[in-house]
Amino acid sequence: MDLNTCGRAAALGAVAGLRALMAPALLSYIASNRKNTEFANNFLTSRKISVVLGLLAAGELVGDKLPFTPNRTDALGLVARVFSGAAVGGSICASRKKSVSAGIAIGALSSVAAAYAGQNLRQAIAEQSGISSAVLGVVEDAIAIGIGMKVLESGD
Repeated sequence: MDLNTCGRAAALGAVAGLRALMAPALLSYIASNRKNTEFANNFLTSRKISVVLGLLAAGELVGDKLPFTPNRTDALGLVARVFSGAAVGGSICASRKKSVSAGIAIGALSSVAAAYAGQNLRQAIAEQSGISSAVLGVVEDAIAIGIGMKVLESGD
């Protein structure tokens, strides 16, 4: 597998680690709303799926800021991130006719790493700076969206 494909699978998996639904929502958006033939045979190309994932991702962005929202590294949140990272990693590799199983593994592992790194970094910055976790969450949202769009819009 080429490095660019691995890197894209890892980066999109990391987006899933930060925001579980953002990575598949962005992939579905790119696949269904643009004249992008790279993802032409992807299961996420349906506009209906794209809309549903977009709404779920928007809900996640709001829910992340609520004080009672569990940590992303709690069991359910982590499992969701692993499945999301695996799905987008596998999709990236499938679209490039590379090893889907390698993409699944790369996406899943990078989602776990990003989930822990993002949570620990956000907590450390909040404690050190006094900036609220919700404000830092908005910054994290922008980072996740920016990375996801950059990865999906970059081609070989």
